[in-house]
Amino acid sequence: MQVHRLNLFLSKHQASSTDCFDHALEVLRDSWNTTWCGLPQVLHACIEFLDFQESELTLEVRQMLSASNEVAEMLESMCQNGSHYAEPPYHNRLHTADVMVAMVLQISIEAKLLNARAPEWFSAGLLTAVIHDFAHPGRVNGQSSEIEKKSFSAVLPILVKHGLPSKWLSNVQYAVERSDFALVAENHQRVQDLPFQWNQDWLAVLLNEADILGSSISAYGESLSQALSEEWRLIDFPAAETVATRTGRSVFLKSLHFSSNAACELKVQEKIAAQMP
Repeated sequence: MQVHRLNLFLSKHQASSTDCFDHALEVLRDSWNTTWCGLPQVLHACIEFLDFQESELTLEVRQMLSASNEVAEMLESMCQNGSHYAEPPYHNRLHTADVMVAMVLQISIEAKLLNARAPEWFSAGLLTAVIHDFAHPGRVNGQSSEIEKKSFSAVLPILVKHGLPSKWLSNVQYAVERSDFALVAENHQRVQDLPFQWNQDWLAVLLNEADILGSSISAYGESLSQALSEEWRLIDFPAAETVATRTGRSVFLKSLHFSSNAACELKVQEKIAAQMP
């Protein structure tokens, strides 16, 4: 698939992180509702935003970025074909793109606050965002991380093909499998009162936060709740009747956890509080 330039982000030197996030989600929805740009294009824009220098493109960085691209291309192909995979109303490519955008913004903020770059962790973070809901079946977990484990297993041959070292396979697997919503509170407890650093526990927390950032603070939160309700209605999941109601959204917002410095800069808690009745 040919990659064309996608004007996904505002200049991070001229706009706030919040404005960058809002703009990116708007661009993604304009594309989704007209002619979808494709996950590879979103990935390319995210890589550009992270502004890797040539000296930072180590073998491990290149391996993770190339693996991310192949996963994105495979998911696009599966969804466009449609004969073997039915894309769910919520856990679809648009959601994956939202999470990719949120992840790179969080990474950028944390790197700025640390005044240090960590290109291997940048690429690992983006890779987790690309694969965390790969081929999501539109169902809910019957046991811990059931769907997340299947997503990782489905892309593992690609990761091995691109030569990811065992360290990064382990870090990515850990974050993806701990993106099960039932594990989020425990993930935040693991970093409670600890300063941010690049490790697998903080990577899992960043993925957890990126996973729900659009639903939490964007202008599209209510429409995303409606999409999740539609997805759950297809499997007769009882929460489908309440998740998109005012009460259901209030319960969702009250349940959220944010621990990162990036969440503070994005004023997540203030924006959530402003939505509460």
